[in-house]
Amino acid sequence: MRFRCPFCFYTVAADDSLRGYPIQCPGCSRELTVPPSRFQDGCVIGDFLIRTKIGTGAVGTVYLATQLSLDRQVALKVLLPEFSTRSGIRDFLKEARAAAALNHVNLIQSVAIGEEDGICYMAMPYISGGSVMDRIRREKQLPVDESLHIIQQAAEALHYVWTECGLVHRDIKPDNIMLTQEGIVKITDFGMSVYAEEWENDSQISGSPSYMSPELFQGNKPDSRSDIYSLGVTLYQMLSGRLPFESQTIRTVAYQHQEEDPEPLDKLNPEVPPSVVKLVRRMLAKKPENRFQTMEELLSAIWTIRQETAPNRDLVPEVHTISVRRLDYEMQRDSVQTRAKVRELEGEVRKRSRKLRLVMLFIPAAAFLGIIITLFWYGNLPVEVSAEARLRTKIEYFTRLVNDDSIPLQSILDEGEKIIADFGTPGNRVQKLMLENLRGLMVKAELRRLRIENLNLKNRLRAARRENAVIRQQLGRTGFEGSEK
Repeated sequence: MRFRCPFCFYTVAADDSLRGYPIQCPGCSRELTVPPSRFQDGCVIGDFLIRTKIGTGAVGTVYLATQLSLDRQVALKVLLPEFSTRSGIRDFLKEARAAAALNHVNLIQSVAIGEEDGICYMAMPYISGGSVMDRIRREKQLPVDESLHIIQQAAEALHYVWTECGLVHRDIKPDNIMLTQEGIVKITDFGMSVYAEEWENDSQISGSPSYMSPELFQGNKPDSRSDIYSLGVTLYQMLSGRLPFESQTIRTVAYQHQEEDPEPLDKLNPEVPPSVVKLVRRMLAKKPENRFQTMEELLSAIWTIRQETAPNRDLVPEVHTISVRRLDYEMQRDSVQTRAKVRELEGEVRKRSRKLRLVMLFIPAAAFLGIIITLFWYGNLPVEVSAEARLRTKIEYFTRLVNDDSIPLQSILDEGEKIIADFGTPGNRVQKLMLENLRGLMVKAELRRLRIENLNLKNRLRAARRENAVIRQQLGRTGFEGSEK
């Protein structure tokens, strides 16, 4: 086993038989005690320094750790010993590869996987905001629209994994729905997931009984409607503060999910409007054919309801939006000034986008006929074809720059300013709209730059604190040696 010296930060290797015994650090010669466990604070596994235990899931324990090579916090999932069999390791690898392949703003990707001394581990980004279950424990009942906001984002992610991969999560529950500090939902733990094409009739029944759909208890082939049911249980718990079915035995819970109706949601929480009660009731239908048939259908229903429940309709993201549009719910709700600014900016971006899409429908790239059609629709505007074609090409080039993480953001912003300066004053409405779209892209790039600067400041602060700690330790050793003389 390996662990880090708390005095000089040297990584010490020790035999497992020395756990709990004192040894001398090869780096600073101080006496150290070998940790009695492989997973205590200060132990090193692969490229990861374990800090503290976060929780235990179905097949693994999750620790807060530091990735030494990149100096960043991660959540390190370690496979439990009882699952470290050939089939268990195979399933663990399958989960890690599935998580690595799923690229969506509301999903947690795996960033590394490895094995050391028979211990299998998987690293994922650490989400510091906690889980939905943490919120339920603290607040009992969550606000109606915020609950819908969370479920909407979770459904976006599940829509993605089903349409892209044919993957069913099978373990959707509040513990597996994480929240960032900015209010973004992150679904985790694909340990129970299954691909529809790999389903076998004798597949083992898996999941958390309190959140499992009736068809999973029956051993039937699941699809995205099974995850819709689990989302319904989660939403019921978020709004009422309790599960729809509770029992001491799995058999009783299974019977309740298949045969009984939960207590009406509005009786447990009178603030839940009838439209939301109806939504949850349909999500919890016993037969899959009576539920929403797709995540898209569910998302559409949630979006419609949120037009009435949201503090402001501008706060409701469109269905299948990208992460930039998903702003923090509480930040919007709590700050009047920020909320007004967000509404103004988002409304302006949407207005520009709609206008630009209409314009671009009639301006096919470098096609003279498209220019003629555009002139007809906009009343024979005096358009300079070569200027617009050149501007359109530069905007397409700038869009690629914005989406390229390898290019410094300041360079991207400088390029945008150069494009605007070179083009000069727009000669007509079409050119004006195209330049407005370019400025909208620059606003997004500027927001990314500010977020990265903030992250870099935090990293420098952590580095300074570490350096300060090392200096203090060195001064302490010097003082100690001087007093002995």
